[in-house]
Amino acid sequence: MNKIIFQLKRVTFDLCMLTIVGIALFVFSKDTQGAGQMFLFKAMLVSAGFLHAHIIRKLAFPYIDFNKSKDVMQKLLVIAIYVVVIMGWTRGG
Repeated sequence: MNKIIFQLKRVTFDLCMLTIVGIALFVFSKDTQGAGQMFLFKAMLVSAGFLHAHIIRKLAFPYIDFNKSKDVMQKLLVIAIYVVVIMGWTRGG
């Protein structure tokens, strides 16, 4: 249970951002046009992508710890996971 709470604390900002932007898009979708709506939508996609990448990383590679691991390739793997998933979300697939 402590691990779950710790992980939720790590992603609290993105959870809040995702919620706020989602609500803003829903409420202001008729008023916001063009660049403003696109900015809100992209911000929501980045937050969702980060949360998805974090979940994938914790489920697939929980043993890689940046503080303890000296293997550079393991660290690059984690970074690549975050980059690929966030890019996938923001680019639409």
